[in-house]
Amino acid sequence: MTNWEKKIIDAFIDHYFASAPEASPAEEDHRILRLRSLIFFPGFETAHPDEKESYLEAAESLQRRGIVTLRWEKRGEGERLKTLSCKNFEALFAEAGKPHPRTEMEKIKTLLGEKAAILKETQGAEKLIVFLEYFSQHFGPREIGQGFNQQIMEELIRLLEFSCDSAKIEKITTRALSILLYNDSKRLENLLSFCAPLLLRAQKAVPSADFTFPERSYPETMISGKLIFEFKDSNTSMLNAEGLILNLPLESAQAIGSIKLISEKSEKTVLTIENKETFFALGSPQKSGASENLFRYNCFLYTGGYPNRAAAALIKILSSFGFNFHHAGDLDPDGILILQHIQEIAERPVTPIRMDAITFDQYRAWARPLTKSTLRQTEKIREETRAIPEIAGLLRRIEETELGVEQEIVDYR
Repeated sequence: MTNWEKKIIDAFIDHYFASAPEASPAEEDHRILRLRSLIFFPGFETAHPDEKESYLEAAESLQRRGIVTLRWEKRGEGERLKTLSCKNFEALFAEAGKPHPRTEMEKIKTLLGEKAAILKETQGAEKLIVFLEYFSQHFGPREIGQGFNQQIMEELIRLLEFSCDSAKIEKITTRALSILLYNDSKRLENLLSFCAPLLLRAQKAVPSADFTFPERSYPETMISGKLIFEFKDSNTSMLNAEGLILNLPLESAQAIGSIKLISEKSEKTVLTIENKETFFALGSPQKSGASENLFRYNCFLYTGGYPNRAAAALIKILSSFGFNFHHAGDLDPDGILILQHIQEIAERPVTPIRMDAITFDQYRAWARPLTKSTLRQTEKIREETRAIPEIAGLLRRIEETELGVEQEIVDYR
């Protein structure tokens, strides 16, 4: 196969998968892919004569073998191609040395249907049966084009079947489970990454087909303040009488049902802080009364940039228990977007702290230049965020100077 023949065949295969409907074999008999010659060879007019000849010879060779049909420009018969068409997909894939997608697709659909029928004799496999039955009807050529094959689907079914018993996936790491299922420590991670769009599609179509898998992701956050943490489904509470910094992983954050002040006040305030260095400076218990500015905050929450799931869980709890939100972050587009994101999670206004034009001007001498891509982030800032007076002034400075100020250099005392 020449280089040009391969390019033409690969282009038709790409278009086959991109435009593949969930059609029956009978419907495919009438399907034609037609592509303009310019798609294959956009620089045809200015190319070297030898390259032109190689391209045309490849197209004509594929036509003689019954793979494509050529249509020539009216005034350039044999010299200028207008379109190339293909309806013989069996020949197309055979020429590429690949099985026809519908052959593999039908094998996978049969596999899914047969497995669903077997599992109907098993207790506790209802979610998996729903998943298998859905894809036994809706698995199509596009999935084959994305790389799905029988081996991948068999491995996915093995994982889903194992996950039906939640006790089996407790107290085991992702890599240990991968060895248990596939005798390969990395296979499970790669499989979940590859299958994520398919699993999401199933969950949207059939919400009951929702599975939980072990993750190699461990969100955590930090919070400080003289607080009482009460836990869901328990009479147990945790008292942070000294206002120490507590590190909470996602599982612990999700177990908290309420957060209250040890000494109830009429106004409860939380300061969310973007960067770790500033959080440790502001969130540690004060050893003296030197900073009156910080005494107005009852608690401090570290977001680590955009809040992860652990931070988001605490933001929602604090909001539901009446805390007013303030935020300190970088004086740049991302810093503003983080404040905006916290507002979305809390579903209440967030007051910026030292995120204003006055602070920007004070630290402008130590500001850093912003890239064009960073400056374009301002397009994501919504009108209601821009309307906050401090943010409006700060945005003007950022756009005028194309500079940003990092939070760590700001003195909040």
